[in-house]
Amino acid sequence: MIKIFVFSFVLIVLSGCMITKSPVAQYQLSVEPLSEIDTSSGCKDKSLKVSQAFSSSSLMSLDMNYIEDKNKIYSYSQSQWNDSVNQEVTSHILKVLRTSKLFKNTQNSKSRSRSDLILEINIIEFMQYFTDESKKSYVNIEISITLIDEKTAQVVATSSFSSKKKVDTLDASGGVIAFDEALRDILTQGVNFLNRICR
Repeated sequence: MIKIFVFSFVLIVLSGCMITKSPVAQYQLSVEPLSEIDTSSGCKDKSLKVSQAFSSSSLMSLDMNYIEDKNKIYSYSQSQWNDSVNQEVTSHILKVLRTSKLFKNTQNSKSRSRSDLILEINIIEFMQYFTDESKKSYVNIEISITLIDEKTAQVVATSSFSSKKKVDTLDASGGVIAFDEALRDILTQGVNFLNRICR
């Protein structure tokens, strides 16, 4: 009986000394639907295939990075992306192009179907910055797109878009909200650009 008591006591003490690791918060981009775009003309007679976005290796991981003092890169220890930024951006571009019905049909890069045009995406920057001794923060996104004729491999059009947004709460959550707003700006610019090309 005494042995059982001592064993139980030891278990209770040890369990109290164990360090419980806080769960890591996962985030995903959530962009509001675009409303201020005109796709009345569009490339209604063309099919489009959206290639997987090109990006730096850091945007292919789940790490949520930020920059302090212009060049010091850190990662949030208790926050990460649910999917890589590379995948998220590609997915949102594909979604908005399908929703806009700018093209006859829009497929992803894994589709076996042939297309008239290919859209290449390059994520140049996707970063949260802290300034003034971490008292202020903003995000900056820059993305370039290139429309290519699938048959001739000739560039039809290319352009770059950027958006900078202030972060209201100085943490990962505030950064994600600002990223959502910035990406929405870029998606709007991109769809309007493609719509002008199709005229």
